[in-house]
Amino acid sequence: MLDALDESQCLTWSEVFLFCTRSITDMMSRRTFMRVAVAAMCSVWTIAVCADAVEDDAPPNIILILADDQGWNSLSSSMSKRVPGSKSDYYQTPNLDRLCEEGMRFSQGYASATVCSPTRHSIQFGMSPAKIRVTYNNAKNRQLCDPTLALPNLIKKADSRYATAHFGKWHVSFKPHACGYDVSDGDTSNQTGNPNNQPNDPKRVYEVTARSIAFMEKQVEAATPFFLQVSHYADHLTFRSSPKMLEKYQALPPGTLHSSPVFAGMNEDLDRGVGGILDAVDRLGIKNNTFIVYLADNGFDEGHGSLAKRKAWPLSYSKGFVFEGGIRVPFIVCGPGIKAGSFSDVPVIGYDLIPTFLELIDPDFSLPECMEGGSFLPLLNNSDVSTLARPHDFFVFHYPAGRWPAQTSLLQGPFKIVKTWASGDVELFRLDDDLSEQHDISRQMPEKTDELHQEMMSYLKRVNAEFPAGYDEATDRIQKEKARASKQKKKKRI
Repeated sequence: MLDALDESQCLTWSEVFLFCTRSITDMMSRRTFMRVAVAAMCSVWTIAVCADAVEDDAPPNIILILADDQGWNSLSSSMSKRVPGSKSDYYQTPNLDRLCEEGMRFSQGYASATVCSPTRHSIQFGMSPAKIRVTYNNAKNRQLCDPTLALPNLIKKADSRYATAHFGKWHVSFKPHACGYDVSDGDTSNQTGNPNNQPNDPKRVYEVTARSIAFMEKQVEAATPFFLQVSHYADHLTFRSSPKMLEKYQALPPGTLHSSPVFAGMNEDLDRGVGGILDAVDRLGIKNNTFIVYLADNGFDEGHGSLAKRKAWPLSYSKGFVFEGGIRVPFIVCGPGIKAGSFSDVPVIGYDLIPTFLELIDPDFSLPECMEGGSFLPLLNNSDVSTLARPHDFFVFHYPAGRWPAQTSLLQGPFKIVKTWASGDVELFRLDDDLSEQHDISRQMPEKTDELHQEMMSYLKRVNAEFPAGYDEATDRIQKEKARASKQKKKKRI
């Protein structure tokens, strides 16, 4: 990339970042070194100008960073003050740690769905996957997904000055430009994130970050407020790490819960991408006017193995399941006025982002009536609130079909029910006492179970959700896994 530039050109910080982090060559030529040095000097001037350019009443910049398949306890910072296992015993994420230290962590931060595409649709359209009928990685039966009411288009309606961009994995059934993104990588998917010719950037973390930084630089230079979504391909399958990170973790002792050097290296590659964004915000002098939101689209991908103890523990299960391990994710927000190093135990979810962002931009903006989220700005302002204003006082996680079990759950306060459609079983858990969802209390509290089940079924019918078809107990995967686990126990006894 560097040699393709004219000698007279000065590198932007985004190009410097891409060059340095990908380590395309082990040695810099003297000419290359001089050009990187020139870029650094140029950036000093840029900071001096930009630091004075942000006015107190300027519209806020908003950066949304979305990780792929990153579990709740995949950071080296805890997601909950009360749960020791809410951080990794092996992975290191110094830049996400910095984000935690400077902002607010949500201990009950939820992805909207158990798998990728439904969560991404939910973020763009502000409704649950059940309501928009996108509950698996296709959208052939979608409803209410109006691209003119997608997140970036709504931002432009609230304030036409905004520039918008999306870089990285898309996996939404409309093109990015139709949803209102001025700049994007196009209609990308999982396959885009696994290049065969980039050993030093195997999940395109640094490439995506460099493009994001270039967009930021351009908007700051033009004094244009911006919304930027950075959607990383990591930590999705195929697990791939840069050689430098792999070497680092191969030399470290494994943890009790987490032990894969490849996954750990990939996870820290992702973290370094986040660090590039944080550093750019600092360099460009826009920190006092920029909100950064970080979350994942669902929990860890465990593959499709047995029901043995999973790396999301103390959360149960993983991606594809409506248990906490599949839906509770890292959820961090940093920005002006947010108390550094703070925690919130108030539940928030992916479709809360639209109302929150729009309230930041224009408090008087009227949300479309179909939206289901609520603004969590009162929490960011350190208000002492225990609930947010939403149309419903519950979350529904609906997965009626696909390669994982057909299940639906409803979360209301501390209570959560999980319905497995093949068997008709409805389990009840109290998360404040049983975060790992190990003790079904439906028999002890049948009235509460029935109440929540009726609430859930009423909601699904009201929003015209899709229901499972063609499933029975013999073919439902969770039943087969339980049977396999039972057989293994019997063999051990023998």
